[in-house]
Amino acid sequence: MHALARTFAVALLLAAGTPAGAAPAPALWDHVGYDAEDSWFNPRETAITASTVRRLVRKWSVRLRSAETCSSFSGPIVAGGRVFVGDLAGITAYDAATGARRWSHDWGGSTEGGTPRMAVADGLLVVGYNDCTSVSDPNPVLLALDVRNGLRRWSADPPLIGTMIVDKGAVLASGTDVSGDSRTVAYRVRDGRELWRAPGRRIGGTSANGTVAGFAAGGAKAYDITTGTVRWTVKRHLLPGAATPAGDTFYGTGDKERLVAVDVKNGAVRWTALGPSELIATDGTRLYRSDGEAIVALDARTGKQVWRRNLPAYGGQPVVAGGVVYAGGIALDAARGTVITGPPPLGGDLVVTGGVLYQSHEGALTAYTVGG
Repeated sequence: MHALARTFAVALLLAAGTPAGAAPAPALWDHVGYDAEDSWFNPRETAITASTVRRLVRKWSVRLRSAETCSSFSGPIVAGGRVFVGDLAGITAYDAATGARRWSHDWGGSTEGGTPRMAVADGLLVVGYNDCTSVSDPNPVLLALDVRNGLRRWSADPPLIGTMIVDKGAVLASGTDVSGDSRTVAYRVRDGRELWRAPGRRIGGTSANGTVAGFAAGGAKAYDITTGTVRWTVKRHLLPGAATPAGDTFYGTGDKERLVAVDVKNGAVRWTALGPSELIATDGTRLYRSDGEAIVALDARTGKQVWRRNLPAYGGQPVVAGGVVYAGGIALDAARGTVITGPPPLGGDLVVTGGVLYQSHEGALTAYTVGG
């Protein structure tokens, strides 16, 4: 929750005259993973909690645009009173309160976009995606759309977009192509001007208060996202996938494919653990990790298991808000891992913000709020 990525959205909400106390907090989930840290944790949610989630009722639902393409639906992000979601024809903005369509952006030219990465910053919806029609020629696209009307403000020629990070007024694109060549380039959010590049380097999908890190032959390096200044170098593998909300610890893939916790200041390993390291979320107290049809909570300081719970379906990406963990289509108490019975089916991609749970699932975007 650092950087300019939140400034515009909050200002737009206030300018719109949102009544005091009408929502528990401004409705804001302006990165796919909530924040630039990719923590998947909303610390501001106070309406949808472990005691109220079972009373969720549908507020509105819309069908997402369909088309004969290889594209796929994305999870939603929320900012400035709008919900942005990738559909089979491009990207569409909906009114967060009513579900009314505000504008749509279609895939350009002959491209068909894969699942887009999105974030809102400086009044722009920054979007990165690869053409899904060809693995060998993915034609990556990076562009910025005006959040008010969807008009294109700038575009750039990025590397393959394996990860995209928006933080501190910069957007970083990084990826490794089919021949094994990695490349990272950072651009200025305001106008798309290139800031710096790191040939041969693959950066993980998280910024810890402006520090990004990734690997190449010989080890891992951490950089300042705005300048490219090297902050530290270590002779081991590291690909961060999340950071604590405080921005002091990276979590991700380390040597021998182990889950690793790393000090953001110097790259020192704090702990390692066996098990998957890709689908993770953290509230700073616990790290939540999907493990097939189960979810595991680890102590964020030590890596020791706190609880484990089998799920009725594949866990997918955990989401944490209001003391609740959402995974595998159900809700669990974040502290104890107990299943909370009663809420509607919670499959697909979820975000929880401003007292509303937004769900993108099976071609529909649905908003739920707490009923009486």
